[in-house]
Amino acid sequence: MAIKKIKIRNFRSFRDVEVELRDFNVVIGANASGKSNFVQIFKFLRDIAQSGLKNAISMQGGVEYLRNINIGADEEFSVQVVADYNLLLFLNTPDEHGIIMNIEEECIEFALKFKKRGNDFSVTKDKLILKGYFAKLKSDNENSPEAKKLGDGEIEVINTNGKIDMKIALPEGIEIIEDEILSSPKSFIEMGLSPQSLLLETPVFVTLRWIKIPGFSLNDLFCDFSIYDFDPKLPKKATPVTGKAELEEDGSNLSIVLKDIIESKKRREKLFTLLNDVLPFIDALGVEKQADRSLLFTLREKYSKKQFIPASLISDGTINITALILALYFEEKPLTIIEEPGRNLHPALIARVVEMMKDASRNKQIIVTTHNPEIVKNASLEDLLLASRDKNGFSTITRPADNTELKSFLENEIGIDELFTMNLLELK
Repeated sequence: MAIKKIKIRNFRSFRDVEVELRDFNVVIGANASGKSNFVQIFKFLRDIAQSGLKNAISMQGGVEYLRNINIGADEEFSVQVVADYNLLLFLNTPDEHGIIMNIEEECIEFALKFKKRGNDFSVTKDKLILKGYFAKLKSDNENSPEAKKLGDGEIEVINTNGKIDMKIALPEGIEIIEDEILSSPKSFIEMGLSPQSLLLETPVFVTLRWIKIPGFSLNDLFCDFSIYDFDPKLPKKATPVTGKAELEEDGSNLSIVLKDIIESKKRREKLFTLLNDVLPFIDALGVEKQADRSLLFTLREKYSKKQFIPASLISDGTINITALILALYFEEKPLTIIEEPGRNLHPALIARVVEMMKDASRNKQIIVTTHNPEIVKNASLEDLLLASRDKNGFSTITRPADNTELKSFLENEIGIDELFTMNLLELK
């Protein structure tokens, strides 16, 4: 799964922005240009999927901090997200012949209208569209890879004031049993949703039968991604053993995650290979159990094999790189967002870190934000997204690669990092 496009209106510093995303995306720009607000778009969607729309709005600071200050309630807030999919749905037909829908794209759209005063709002649009092609199985075996393509189609689920409707556009000549697309259609359609709820927060839309995956929910894509902003001071402290097994977004439970990796020979060897490629002086990593049952990250250098160094004495850069490697290669997230991955790193290490992020983006979608010109220099021009403010103060996101005048500068051997440092990437 990967997000292809995101479009948003009346959100924080944005009035109307549409961004197409690649596997690896580097968001750059001056201070207060909109980089952090762009990341907040993804956090808001995740919070909706995990905690519901009302809670997600509250976690943004309420309606007045969610919407743009200048626009206020004059315009609706709206979101459209288009994501790639590669899943197979097995559908029953009246004549009992198996039909497959190969879902290739998911599109989620919703809009909110704010009241002129207060924090109240209403949902004015909420729908999901699953697009793909239908095919007929050539054998009675539903797991057979051989199928005859019948044509394109889509499933549309619409929430109107809490009432759920479903429309299916099929290729000509195909009939399916529509009710069986939902695992519990009566409870889902007849009971509906509350007026201030979204399909995105509704985990009850489950297909009758998947060939590759046993179940599917509307909010799967948005629940399962992380936004990392590592604080190297936190892993230097002992971590209670009762912490989470997956990496916290501030890196505070690094010791717990490392302990799990070190106990597996295969994963330990993978970690050391990746770490030594960037920091060749590291001989071993360890995790010590303290008297209070907390865990402490330790490290041994090749220069002195007799003693492990406690986390409190390890450099911020070493801790940041270790956390970065875990986020890129050991956390199984379809979308990983990392704020300032070059923080506390020597410029000589940046090129290798960027290569790691590009390498990891073959298996997951990655978005990073940065002010670091070395990251800009080592990223491809096509990977860059520039956040800036227009003449009215609204944030915009553009691709420098689409700028003809900018390309002429680069042809004259002026580096993209130099243009970024001189604040010349906004050439018109």
